[in-house]
Amino acid sequence: MGVRDRLRGLGETVTSAATAAGKDLANRGAARRSGAGTPGDWVAGVLGALPAPAAPATEEWEFSLGTLVCRHPRVPAVTAKALRPLDGIGALRFGPESVGFDGEDIPWEKVVRIQLHNAFATMTTDGLDAEIDRVRELLPPLPGRKWAVTRVAEGLVAVVLAALEQAGDQRLDDVDVAVEIVYRGALGRERTLRAGLFTTALLAHQVDVAYSLVVTAQHRGVPVVPADRSEPDAGAVERVRALRARTDAVKAQLQAEAAAEDPDGRPAAGAAAGDPAVTGTPYAG
Repeated sequence: MGVRDRLRGLGETVTSAATAAGKDLANRGAARRSGAGTPGDWVAGVLGALPAPAAPATEEWEFSLGTLVCRHPRVPAVTAKALRPLDGIGALRFGPESVGFDGEDIPWEKVVRIQLHNAFATMTTDGLDAEIDRVRELLPPLPGRKWAVTRVAEGLVAVVLAALEQAGDQRLDDVDVAVEIVYRGALGRERTLRAGLFTTALLAHQVDVAYSLVVTAQHRGVPVVPADRSEPDAGAVERVRALRARTDAVKAQLQAEAAAEDPDGRPAAGAAAGDPAVTGTPYAG
């Protein structure tokens, strides 16, 4: 089965998941506004509302980790500006003129090929922890920094979990997405841009977006190279299981963090404003 057929075949599953998420979030809207509910619920709502780009794309389509967190119902405008550096950790942008991952943008005429890879070879527990550490390093000191770091970690973890659950009806080590761009750099030398954890998880979950990216590349005359399946990766399934266990553990920590906040998102009485509610969390500000 070709790349286009495989991606198109998953479209109905994505639509059903988005619809179910939207109905669930509508039923719990009041709880979210009061600060109640399960951490990450707001992420499902944002993902479910993402518009699917045309295939091929007729205008620029963009989404990033910073954009995701800015759509949290309680992120103020001043915090939204401070979250812009997060685009370097996770961002996808493509359209008729260019394509790019994680803050880099490449004109299509310079792209040599798009390479598909198994999404879950990139999505590892070490990768998740490293990205959360980068979030903490990137966010500058500002009022509410700890709350913002927690929301960013929550968004990252929720997208990874959504990708894992999206692949639940297939082999978890057999989900191929376009996460590598080979292009001509200075002096015509080939260079490679590889998507990070957030962008990879986003493409694994938003199948309509992944399909549009592939079709847009083909429309521009850029070859799309299938993932190499000549040598099975014996450790892939175990890595995916470990990632699921790690994301579940971080989600549980986030739930404990949320329980230590009052309905306005401030630390509960008795908790220091700059200290994590759960000691030893990798996302603590």
